[in-house]
Amino acid sequence: MPRRLLGALLLVGLMWNHAFLHQGEREGREPMVRVNVTVFDRAGQPLLDLRREDFTVFELGREQRIERFLSPRAPLRIIVLVDRSPSVAFGLPKALDAVLEFILNLGAHDEVSVISFGSRVSLEADFTFNVERLREVLRHLEPARDPTDRTKLYDAVAIALERLQDQPDVRTALLLVTDGQDRGSTEARRDETLRLARRRFVTIYPLYITERASSKSRYLEELAATTGGELYRTDAHLDRNLTELARLLRFHYVLGYISSNPPDPKRAHTIEVRLARTDVTIRATQSYRPFVKKS
Repeated sequence: MPRRLLGALLLVGLMWNHAFLHQGEREGREPMVRVNVTVFDRAGQPLLDLRREDFTVFELGREQRIERFLSPRAPLRIIVLVDRSPSVAFGLPKALDAVLEFILNLGAHDEVSVISFGSRVSLEADFTFNVERLREVLRHLEPARDPTDRTKLYDAVAIALERLQDQPDVRTALLLVTDGQDRGSTEARRDETLRLARRRFVTIYPLYITERASSKSRYLEELAATTGGELYRTDAHLDRNLTELARLLRFHYVLGYISSNPPDPKRAHTIEVRLARTDVTIRATQSYRPFVKKS
């Protein structure tokens, strides 16, 4: 898809999304909760042939009905969304090195797309499993030099989620590389992207570019929390953490359910996944935080 089409796609997608969200709110429908589960045997090898009925999911101690099930054999599509604004210049090279290692540890047929954003949102690589193509794209990504450039973070998140959409037969994820600062988005607002993230059945993994260990990004934390993802930082453990994430995504099951609990954004809704057999190790989404629009 040519870069020039991204702006049009964003506009059309967001127009459709406004109608979709408002209709969903009027009908009182709750979005499906996504649970990522990876199961290993005693030798540390992933189990790939479990069935829906092998899993039981509890939220806040209450058993939930599994309505969607994808095995590790289902296609995996990941968007890497990269901030190119001047404010990330100090940490972007390290972050992109870790992203490349992440890609190298995915499966041979797992597809990755790269989108960059600053003053505009650009498609750098459409979905592909060509590692050399992705390596070349990441190698040429550089931050903008003009300190007055905008950072259309919210617009970029919206378009990435639109491109992933709700694909029933595909496992999806979004790896967001940014410092969490939006300056100049024109088509999407903060809360809209959070609502869209919950309704797109996509897990978001922010990679927070920051110089200080104590710094926080409320927006990135909320993106991860509302989708059951995890926030990573550009620290000494980044390479190891993203390599482990790639392994978990490569072999993960996706379970989906409509929560029987009332949404409470003030606390995390804890999730527990059980299997009947005891000779396994389970790595699964542990919680999510419902997003409720502020009145």
